[in-house]
Amino acid sequence: MLKNECQTQIVDILTNHDKYVTVKELCKMLYASESSIRRDLTALETKGIIKRSYGGAELVTNFSRVTSFNTRYNHNVAAKKAIAKKAASLIKDSSVIFLDQSSTAFFLAAEILDKSSLTIVTNNIEIMNLISGTAINLIASGGMLSTHNRTCFVGNDAERTFENIYADFVFFSTKSISYDGSIWDISKSEVDVRRPMIKNASKKVFLCDSEKFGTHSPHKQCTLDDVDYLIAESEDALQFAKAANNLTII
Repeated sequence: MLKNECQTQIVDILTNHDKYVTVKELCKMLYASESSIRRDLTALETKGIIKRSYGGAELVTNFSRVTSFNTRYNHNVAAKKAIAKKAASLIKDSSVIFLDQSSTAFFLAAEILDKSSLTIVTNNIEIMNLISGTAINLIASGGMLSTHNRTCFVGNDAERTFENIYADFVFFSTKSISYDGSIWDISKSEVDVRRPMIKNASKKVFLCDSEKFGTHSPHKQCTLDDVDYLIAESEDALQFAKAANNLTII
């Protein structure tokens, strides 16, 4: 979370608006003075979260937009395939693994279809469809179909699935990672369902293509201190070596 509560509230307001919001509108919504709102907007702009113009602000492009799975699947494909191949090398037969709702996790699933003794636990409907015709053991989370991402389950029932299983690995990806090692995403409900995945996995593996480096999204997932591996397609990932203790970068 952002340290300043007012900044967090501003981001939430802008996330739920499709357009520019004025300083005066923010003052009314947050019962705050113009000078206070302007200071917070300046801080958010410095962090790369918002774009200011005269009299107000908006989130940076694509900061708050949940894109369709098909769009994400077809974006940056070469990087995601490279990441998936690296991640697959960590998986041994008979492993229990959590795969999240990301398109990068889908590419990983496609890499391990021949590992018949695996158990995959996921809330990702596209992964469920992919492995349904294989010998892989599948545990599909229950839950509510996400309002924003119609290819995954979220909510309390989905979270409970991962709370009641312990896995050898969790492989997950998000929208953003800032240079201080903080990992962020757009959808709070998706962040919430990942939390028990990360908590209940022996090894935590963050899959992140390099175009996400140095970017922000509204909701904090965790930090690199909470993961064991950072896997990227580029050696640029080595810049995060000092952002966490005991982190392996592949």
